[in-house]
Amino acid sequence: MANNVAAQDNSPYSRYGLGDQNVNQHVINRGMGGVSQAYNDPQSVNFTNPASYSSLLLTTLDIAVEGGARVISNTDQQFRSGIGSLSYLQLGIPIRRKWALVMGLRPVTRVSYNILQNSEKTFFDTLKVPVAYQYEGNGGLYQLYAGTGVGIGNFSIGANIGYLFGNIENSTKAIYPPNQYIFPSRHTQRVSYGHLFYNMGLQYRFNLGNELDLTLGATGSLKQNLSGRREQLRETLIYDPTSNEYTTQDTAFYAKGEHGKIIYPQQLGGGIMLRKADKWSMGADFTTEQWEQFRNYGEKDSVRNAWKMSLGGQFIPDARAAGGYWNKVTYRVGGYYGTDYLKLNGQDMRVYGFSIGAGLPIRRQAYSNQFTVINVAFEIGHRGNKATVLKETWYRMVLGFTLNDRWFIKRKYD
Repeated sequence: MANNVAAQDNSPYSRYGLGDQNVNQHVINRGMGGVSQAYNDPQSVNFTNPASYSSLLLTTLDIAVEGGARVISNTDQQFRSGIGSLSYLQLGIPIRRKWALVMGLRPVTRVSYNILQNSEKTFFDTLKVPVAYQYEGNGGLYQLYAGTGVGIGNFSIGANIGYLFGNIENSTKAIYPPNQYIFPSRHTQRVSYGHLFYNMGLQYRFNLGNELDLTLGATGSLKQNLSGRREQLRETLIYDPTSNEYTTQDTAFYAKGEHGKIIYPQQLGGGIMLRKADKWSMGADFTTEQWEQFRNYGEKDSVRNAWKMSLGGQFIPDARAAGGYWNKVTYRVGGYYGTDYLKLNGQDMRVYGFSIGAGLPIRRQAYSNQFTVINVAFEIGHRGNKATVLKETWYRMVLGFTLNDRWFIKRKYD
């Protein structure tokens, strides 16, 4: 790596598994360190636990984007790159009391890396030639889903069912000094993914009196088989000095349309949240992902089982205040700690972070059922330590818009 600043995201760790995992949480929950298993809200869509959909009271459009910076370093070098993407886009529609439907789209993983490694290769037993290996990758996976949540008394159950799709391309280029006997080469692999997926959730609320309630939540999905279609290309290259690029000289191997199976790991989570109506809430989550089950066309990768513990909460100074805008703002704080799904060179990757956030209500227009909340969250996270090859720190700002309205009103005229 080199000391550099770039606008494009560049994470060497996205080379493994199915790429860097996007945060599977609403901006509200991200402001609380990721606490989401037992969270429910009548005016936002907590897609982490579909059982929470049963709490929706109004038709809700949720959209969020995020941006920031990533810093990757080793003992003597540092690289900075930008981060920016859509977080989620979803629509929640109450069907009747304690029953709602949700439709949404969100990114699941992202692959984006460009790594240059200098080495040396021996030919004809004695001829040593310097070589530069360039590793590049791009693409990612997305989820298009529909979900429903139903409440019966204090108990709620829900499920998301949808389609997981996307493309991931990885290439390795070997570049040698200009030589009439040794040609540069490039190996490229592109896999297209597509398959149905699901996850389920449960929540149960205990009424404690004095406007207090305690909610337990859990989510999970068993390991799932995804379908893949792989295309592979191996080619020799030739340097073009006029364009300063390497172009294809000859195709050594090409295979298209090889179908295969990808095992996506089991995921389980549970949490608890204590809440005082219109005042405050605090909670804790524990989640685990069994990445040792992961296989990509029958092959393992440098991954391990992961876990994460999250703690956080939110409070409103005075939601019912007649005046004073900042009294009605929701303030959030939280943090998390765990072990990442990557295991490189026999070293576990510790991951931890801290976040703050706020919910900023927008004044509702007179004679209108519409109102909007702008949710923001800022997160600082870290992956790796002195024992790992690279350390990674990221700074993310998430901006979300939640628009609520009452649909299907039966008008009456006198």
